Amino acid sequence: MKKVLVAGSTGYLGRFVVQEFKNRGYQVRALVRNPEKFRQPGPWFAPAIDNLVDEVVFGDATKPETLAGVCDGIDVVFSSLGMIKPDFVHTCFDVDYQGNMNILDQALKANVRKFVYVSVFDAHRMMNIPSVQAHEKFVRELQAANIESAIIRPNGFFSEIGQFVARARKGFMFWVGEGYQRQNPIHGADLATVCVDAVKGSELEVEVGGPEVFTYHEMVDLAIEIAGARPVLLPLPFWFADGLVAAVGIFNPDIRDVALFATTLSKIDIVSPKYGTHRLRDFFMQCKSLGN
Repeated sequence: MKKVLVAGSTGYLGRFVVQEFKNRGYQVRALVRNPEKFRQPGPWFAPAIDNLVDEVVFGDATKPETLAGVCDGIDVVFSSLGMIKPDFVHTCFDVDYQGNMNILDQALKANVRKFVYVSVFDAHRMMNIPSVQAHEKFVRELQAANIESAIIRPNGFFSEIGQFVARARKGFMFWVGEGYQRQNPIHGADLATVCVDAVKGSELEVEVGGPEVFTYHEMVDLAIEIAGARPVLLPLPFWFADGLVAAVGIFNPDIRDVALFATTLSKIDIVSPKYGTHRLRDFFMQCKSLGN
């Protein structure tokens, strides 16, 4: 039986990946920083994993002394480890780059066969964003290392737009620009299938998105329809959003980096190869069941 280490196992994608590996007969070892989060249900309908994993290693990827032996006996490492919101302690380079480097170091010591890593689709168009810089810095290190690797480059996740229905119900929705830029976000279960397929695949990089393409405006309209609400709609001009991001950065670089990601995506089409079966309408219907 093949053994896999999953880093980022308590995140939205990581939970679906744990489930997919188990469904295919792998023995799963989860690297977990927060024991409480490990025992909680997953975000945005991602599966609970406390009863799915075979082993748990509690460690902090930013602290290499807690990772000793984490890859011993492991055939494959999968990592979707990365910051999704500021913790005001670490930078994205601490986590997305150095945290993954610490895991890679353990993988090399343990002679792991393959390392599968989740970065960003069309990263070369977003290198003004610190988190994308951190992801790609690790990608370069991984591809240069003496280990087989695969880089997964997804579009946005369904979890990133999970708040749309709740916002519509609360009566206020905004976006940057005119909202006509296109994207095809992907459900965690569909993306997990692609990630696990990459273990036996030969592709060095895999670009992937969901089966449906939307403008931002269309996603907002769909959320409003499902919420059955009439919220106030407020498009923010690019000049205003860019100025706001710059002003926030003076006081808090961590929040600026998150906001910069949002404003950058609002200016470009991000349409990746279509994959999967999960529809955004069905996901929004699930989100409606969460209430406000």
